[in-house]
Amino acid sequence: MNLIKTSIATLVFGTVALSSIAQERPIGYWRAHMPYNSAVSIASNGKDMFVATQKAFYIYNIGTKESESFSKVEGMSDVGMSWIGYDTYTSTTILAYANSNIDLYKDGSFYNLPEIKNKTVSGSKKINRIYTEAGLAFLSTDQGIVVIDLEKREVKETYSFYLNNQVLPITDFTATDNFYYAASTKGFYKANKNAVNLQSFAAWTKIDTSRNFVGAATYKDKVFVTGADSLFVVQNDTLKFIYRSDTNTRHIDGGVDGLFITENYKKTFNGMVRKMDENFQFIDSFKTPGLCTHVLQTDTKNVWLADEFTGMKIREMRGDPYGIVLPEGPSHYANFDIYANNGEVWVAHGGFNDLMDISNSSAGFSTFKNENWTQFRTYESPVIGNDKFDFIRIIKGNDGNVYVGSAQDGLLILKPDGTTENYAKNSFIDSSAMSGAWHWVNGFAFDDDNNLWMTVHGGKRELVVRTQTGSYYQMAVPIPRGPIPNAAGQIIIDDNGQKWYTTTGSTGGVIVYDDNHTPENAADDKYRALLAGKGLGGLPDNETYSIAKDKNGAIWIGTKNGIGIVNCPGQVMTGGWEAEIRVVQYDDFAGYLFESQQVKAIAVDGANRKWIGTNNGVWLISPEGDKVVNRFTAANSPLPSDLVQKIEIDPATGDVYIGTEDGLVSYRGTATEGGKENVEVKAFPNPVPSGYSGNIAIKGLVENADVRITDISGQLVYRTKAFGGQAVWNGIDYTGRRPQSGVYMVFITNKDGSQTHVGKLVFME
Repeated sequence: MNLIKTSIATLVFGTVALSSIAQERPIGYWRAHMPYNSAVSIASNGKDMFVATQKAFYIYNIGTKESESFSKVEGMSDVGMSWIGYDTYTSTTILAYANSNIDLYKDGSFYNLPEIKNKTVSGSKKINRIYTEAGLAFLSTDQGIVVIDLEKREVKETYSFYLNNQVLPITDFTATDNFYYAASTKGFYKANKNAVNLQSFAAWTKIDTSRNFVGAATYKDKVFVTGADSLFVVQNDTLKFIYRSDTNTRHIDGGVDGLFITENYKKTFNGMVRKMDENFQFIDSFKTPGLCTHVLQTDTKNVWLADEFTGMKIREMRGDPYGIVLPEGPSHYANFDIYANNGEVWVAHGGFNDLMDISNSSAGFSTFKNENWTQFRTYESPVIGNDKFDFIRIIKGNDGNVYVGSAQDGLLILKPDGTTENYAKNSFIDSSAMSGAWHWVNGFAFDDDNNLWMTVHGGKRELVVRTQTGSYYQMAVPIPRGPIPNAAGQIIIDDNGQKWYTTTGSTGGVIVYDDNHTPENAADDKYRALLAGKGLGGLPDNETYSIAKDKNGAIWIGTKNGIGIVNCPGQVMTGGWEAEIRVVQYDDFAGYLFESQQVKAIAVDGANRKWIGTNNGVWLISPEGDKVVNRFTAANSPLPSDLVQKIEIDPATGDVYIGTEDGLVSYRGTATEGGKENVEVKAFPNPVPSGYSGNIAIKGLVENADVRITDISGQLVYRTKAFGGQAVWNGIDYTGRRPQSGVYMVFITNKDGSQTHVGKLVFME
């Protein structure tokens, strides 16, 4: 049997076989691309560190210094962490989300407890802290203390606290051998562990009923509690003042040989950790660049810190804490613009909302290539420096240059050799009507001559072209719009060389600009605005968010109220053609294409299907837009959020990159860009493993190729048509069965038979 399998494998990798692709992910595979440099809480079992970050979770092995990251793809039920805890008795990690959802992690699996999230109550249900003891997790929430039985994986009971008939938020919880202690926004409370009914507020003794406490901890059987700046110790059921900070106290943590007090200086974005002994004397202190949220001491030598800006750090013995190697990820979860091609991805982390309020982000931009992320952050990367913020647009040219646009600081060009060019003040980029200090680059597109066109939002000359020779030309478009004069957004170029770009606000619509292929001569240029209403352009709404050109040359325009399609863009200047609003069928219902939906993103795949991003998830629709092929939401997929900002498709791999407000994910789609000939035809998986039940993909095909699979004797097993440059087979033959093990022939041809290819596919036992 081993000899037979060896012979089959030889056929697979022979010169006429369809080669397999190393590390190729299957069709339908999801992947998360989350940042890990913003830690909010940490826990440990002594061997591993469990790290909750702003949007994800990972495990760091202290001995091997290796990490393993997790997301909704790997089984987490949600995104956005608030705290984390670990119970030694049950070996369970408790993950608390910002929306009050809970996951229990043990032995590589996640178990969801949505009771708090799903409970209907008035006010916040935020989970502030987690304390564990002997198989129980005590969650400090804005609705009281929720106790979870970790062995039974269920909510055991809730302790509610009241003042003037209002529920008191509990900010922290700790315990001694005999008593529980709860810190709240209005006081500090104590209860005997053996009390008959801890759910009754009467069972709790009021130690203090006036102060706003932010943290509590136990060290050497002493209970400490802190307000915003004052630290107390509990003595004889009263609070004794022992220390006042000169800034804000963030948290206190009991360690192996001291109590750790974390202080933050928010104006300078750094802080201080002080260590106090049982006699209330400070025995150590160290500065923390960034904002520290949590301190954990695993032994007398090592102190671990969770930091909001730089991730988890370690301090060994004395000296300054330093960062550890984080899992691969971008510099931030924001992903306002994405460029993807041939396995290379660039992400811009700035952004603005519907009111055009910018984020003032220092996260810069990131790139993903060969399974590695490289981060370019303000203050940290010499490429950006210390004075450039809010990078919101990004594209890579055939010259190898990466062009990055900022909402404040103009254009940055990153060259292949690492050198840069910067253009903002006193350049071809006008200042914005939003602010005289801003130079707002808001869109990029290359034309067929490799000239780069860009929009300048609010600039008096809102269109700029950088020619292939490096010359720049500016164009003014005197079409009134408001509330922002010369508003200009995303830009594309149609098959006639006309430039189409979105605007902002309720009056702008889409502007079409024809430079007559002479960017240096503005005298022969034409322009027109397409607006809502018959005779004005036929758009569903004047407020436009997204725009794309499909493979038939039609222009798809996403608005506040659905999608308009311009089928003959070459005729718009004459006023002889307007947008069409199509009817789409979904289940038993039909209506105008995405009517009442804010269409924030449109992307066209290799099969001319459209991927639509809205505030209600992602839709894949047919080439003509008349049918829904698939729909993804945060509830039915690993999408971090239903609020989609950007969709970009890698034409070579078929990966669909989806940027949401809570992070970036990718989905291996069924379509790639088709070519004019069969080039490097590959199949995956090949060989097909025994028991494999997923899709089999054949890529590198001539566009929309006919693909036939036969057994070795020529009997037809399956026939299909490629989605662009990729054919997909579910591995089931015409009898509804998995083919028997052996070698199968794959015949590929285009419509007129001028392009053919023959390969082999193997099914293993």
